[in-house]
Amino acid sequence: MKQHHSHILTYVLLILGILLIGLISFIYFWQQAKTSEYLFTYNGFRFQRDQYGYKILLYINDQDVPATIHLREDPRTLEDIPISCDIQLLRQKQQLYVVIDPIANLTSKATIGALEIDAIIDNPYLFNINVSSAFTQPYLNNTVKTCRDVTATQGIILLQTGDETVLRNEQDCIIIQGKTEDDIIRASDRLVYTLLNIMNCEIKKKDSFKTPVIILSIAFLLLFCLYLLFWKRKK
Repeated sequence: MKQHHSHILTYVLLILGILLIGLISFIYFWQQAKTSEYLFTYNGFRFQRDQYGYKILLYINDQDVPATIHLREDPRTLEDIPISCDIQLLRQKQQLYVVIDPIANLTSKATIGALEIDAIIDNPYLFNINVSSAFTQPYLNNTVKTCRDVTATQGIILLQTGDETVLRNEQDCIIIQGKTEDDIIRASDRLVYTLLNIMNCEIKKKDSFKTPVIILSIAFLLLFCLYLLFWKRKK
């Protein structure tokens, strides 16, 4: 009789363990589904992926109907790019110049970063700051601007390649640096997201421990249930 009750207890514990594992798995995958590749919420902002990149809904000046803007990059993939917190000084400028070195061997791809910046900062419903392009030295009669031309009302954003992808402030001149030209585009979107307060200037640490904890919990429960099963049978 006691042996019969022991088997019943073992099966009950196994069933409870399986149900608990199922519940944990359901919660985990449900949370993963909330951060879909095509439709997700990031820092309270709704994102939708389409053929142009990522569409973001913004409420401007307390309007009831949200405005829509597009950027190329997913903000979740830009969290590892360091950015200086004082880039917000760009909001105070009346004129911005996005500049590149004409002999730096950059292709037209790098100018996509400049277009991303211009589309948002020059938007009359957002920052309404005039954005123009320039070179750091004379080239085909184009405007020449360098970091030395920064004033209280005029800002300079320099696009360049380097050993790391980073955004930094050098004497109020904003440097957007990428390891590659693709990284320049990514860093440009990082700048825009930060100016819009969609992203902050701190590097967000990845929540890398969540999945291992769930896997270890499931494995522990399985081992515990199997131990109870065989221990009861031996008795």
